[in-house]
Amino acid sequence: MNKAKFFQCLLATLREEALHAVNASKDAAEYATNEESRAESQWDTQGLEASYLAAGQASQARQWADAIEELQSEREDLLKPNTQIAFGALFSCDLGESVEHFFFAGTAGGQTISMDSYEVTVITAQSPLAGRLLGRKAGDTFRLPNGSVGQVLTVE
Repeated sequence: MNKAKFFQCLLATLREEALHAVNASKDAAEYATNEESRAESQWDTQGLEASYLAAGQASQARQWADAIEELQSEREDLLKPNTQIAFGALFSCDLGESVEHFFFAGTAGGQTISMDSYEVTVITAQSPLAGRLLGRKAGDTFRLPNGSVGQVLTVE
């Protein structure tokens, strides 16, 4: 798997997410200020709810933008080759029932990127899995929370 190609796919996906959040925020804000959303009674909160939604979507867009900015500023470190699982590692693990692929970054944890024939999940230092894998090399084994044993297959 090509780490630089994966990194570009990750940034493109985050940009798309940010754009969706911005558009959703604009739509909700437009609806909140629309004549049709004016309260018809004291119990009609449709416009107020739309304004809360707009604020939430705008906050989500800011979070995506911050993640993109952070990843871009860390590009050089993230794309360095790795021999052990650490910041910037693109790696695969045999988790017993399946082989899973991961990318260790400082942000965007939980984001899943489809690339080639794989799905790669971004993990951060806050991930319980990251704590079990940090410093491991290809061939090393580790214990999963359910007690089964996993194995690191590759590290880039």
